[in-house]
Amino acid sequence: MHSTVSSMSNEIQRLTLDAIEHQWFAGAVIRLEQEGEVLYEDAFGSAIKTAQLQAPMSATTQFDIASLTKLFTTTAILKLVSEGRLDLDAPLVTVADGKLAVLLGADESGSNRRVADVLEKVSTRALLTHSSGIHYWYPFYAARESIKASAGSIAESPAGSPVENPAASPAREPYSAFGSIFETVLARFPLQHTTIYSDINFMLAGFIVETVSGLPLHEAIPKLVCVPLGLERCAYLKDASSARNAFEAGGDSTYAATEFGNRIEMKMVADLGLHFSGWRSIDQPIVSAPNDGNCHYFFHGVAGHAGIFATARDLCRLGNLYARVDNANYIADDLLEEAVTDHGNGRGLGFQFGPRYPQGCGHTGFTGAYLFVSRNRHLSLSILTNRLHVPEPRDIDPFRKAIAELAIITI
Repeated sequence: MHSTVSSMSNEIQRLTLDAIEHQWFAGAVIRLEQEGEVLYEDAFGSAIKTAQLQAPMSATTQFDIASLTKLFTTTAILKLVSEGRLDLDAPLVTVADGKLAVLLGADESGSNRRVADVLEKVSTRALLTHSSGIHYWYPFYAARESIKASAGSIAESPAGSPVENPAASPAREPYSAFGSIFETVLARFPLQHTTIYSDINFMLAGFIVETVSGLPLHEAIPKLVCVPLGLERCAYLKDASSARNAFEAGGDSTYAATEFGNRIEMKMVADLGLHFSGWRSIDQPIVSAPNDGNCHYFFHGVAGHAGIFATARDLCRLGNLYARVDNANYIADDLLEEAVTDHGNGRGLGFQFGPRYPQGCGHTGFTGAYLFVSRNRHLSLSILTNRLHVPEPRDIDPFRKAIAELAIITI
């Protein structure tokens, strides 16, 4: 076993250094566990690399895991289901005794009738399996900016400002703004009768966690997920200005850098015929703030679809929950089994299936994050890269798949 793991380690190192040399990413942290035992962990390259500053990658570097946040939201929801506080199959209109509908302006007295129709038709399960038919993405931040005074006070209220609604337990999220913009999204992009991987599904899932738990998401996720699972360096960064200043001053490798401004989303917004004036500078890398535009500009860093920062160790510990390594009655076993079962079209509860997850399942993040879980082999593999922190970002799936296949063959 020792010789095969040693050979695997050498091959992982070769593949990773080659990928860095070809500018697939500036740096990476890779960790592999089986039955909770660390079989491999190493850090490569740079956490940040610019003409002015270069910081080496560390095993404890925290990454913006982008859409891998969805697995944390999923886990929080499964915990609430295990506690009998949420029904996966009930329509969203019933969530928290109708509180979610009220907050989104989609109850009987609300004006968002298309949203109301979605809440009547769609369940929490449909959100987690991406079978709701909801459109894949929309820049809520750009839409809010374009709303005129005739649409109410939404355009004038900063993202993350309290919602003045007595029915709200978690008052941080801009529920009313989201509900009004979601109404216009549904008019432009009606529900489809097919599986669509959608960020909006998990924006709604984040709202569900808040309304059912009675906590803002940045408190609910630690309480429901991070603390019980012992995730020590995993969190939303609500105010990361001090962290960024320390990073820039000392070349600290606490956080891995991502894109130079939101260059990719700038084009996506323009393609929709929308305008946004609040873009971050394209001359500086994004550090210690979410790369995702909706999370950063609209939700102020805390959302159900993106926003969490974590280490490779934290991701493996989350993966272990689903790899049948360490549950301790935290979540009902049948729910965990459901989560990592393909419900059709390559979707579990939050999890993805397909060629990038050989003999297992997992999830990726747009920034270059990856978690692979093999329930049968009790294995979890986290590959964290800063793939957007290069001159020309590209698809790194061949690299990730090669590492996963190597792990499966070796173990």
